[in-house]
Amino acid sequence: MKSRSIYRANPDHAAATAMARGERGHWVMAALYPSSASAKTIARRVPIAEMMPAYEPAGAYEAYAAQHTDGTALWVRYVAGDEPVPVLPDRMSVRIRHDGDGLRYSGVGVITVTVSTRCPQCGGPRGFDTVTPYRFPHDGDWCVVDRWANRCGHTDWCDAVLKESREVLLPLVPAPVPVPSPPAKDSPAGLILTAAKGRRGMHAQQAAQLLDVHGHGEDAERIRAELRSRNGHMSAKQAADLLHSLSSPVAEGGVQ
Repeated sequence: MKSRSIYRANPDHAAATAMARGERGHWVMAALYPSSASAKTIARRVPIAEMMPAYEPAGAYEAYAAQHTDGTALWVRYVAGDEPVPVLPDRMSVRIRHDGDGLRYSGVGVITVTVSTRCPQCGGPRGFDTVTPYRFPHDGDWCVVDRWANRCGHTDWCDAVLKESREVLLPLVPAPVPVPSPPAKDSPAGLILTAAKGRRGMHAQQAAQLLDVHGHGEDAERIRAELRSRNGHMSAKQAADLLHSLSSPVAEGGVQ
């Protein structure tokens, strides 16, 4: 399945919500961002419809941001209504064919692995709810593995699934979220807050320029990316809050 969104300053969230309402309970790719920070920020806002009128009323939609081969994808789904929608788990355990490691063929085997329920290519939900056993003959015996179909259309190959299962994954149970402390005065967020106290009505664009002067170009670009997603509506204080949240342990967990 090809991405239905491309990089753009103003993603069409109205079209995304219309598609999601037509497929209640199913995840829809709403936008594709070059910045993971922007995607995660929007994903936090969607459920509460904060500055996101297309997703009103609050609680009508769920969202998460996930890695895409071309950036970071924002996935949303419509959940309003009386009937509950299935929960998207973090992990899925499946049986796959394994022919051994290394260059030498070591015989067919079956192993159970645990991987993410997000497609590694587009971030969409994998077919965790379509897993079925598949029997195949080998040397007079029958081996059983699992098959599943990803709704996004991307295929999972055994070698890639095995490699993914061996990589470090996020814990199933999130760590306790610490309460963030105020930003340090010499931090990018602290510099903005100090300047904003003496400049009433300071805009986020001015905050980005201030950070450029002080050598914080990367943080300045984060602010500008967020400005584009908000259509230019952002104060200096909101920019400082964004940078502080991204640098705190609260932002490290993300919406995954």
